[in-house]
Amino acid sequence: MTPRRRRELVRLVGQIQTLTLKLQNLRQREAETSGVDAEERTLVLLRRQLEAVALAAATDELVNAA
Repeated sequence: MTPRRRRELVRLVGQIQTLTLKLQNLRQREAETSGVDAEERTLVLLRRQLEAVALAAATDELVNAA
């Protein structure tokens, strides 16, 4: 895995962890639904980005191994 991909994965995982904690806190406080919904949509987008980067990294590894 390239250093760039590794940094990107670490960044995305950190953002997902932070947002997950924020959502848990919002839900516990029963915050307004629109704020929670917006954060949940952002979390879905971050997870999709993580999936894309992880797939690209895995593809890079396969190409380099061949």
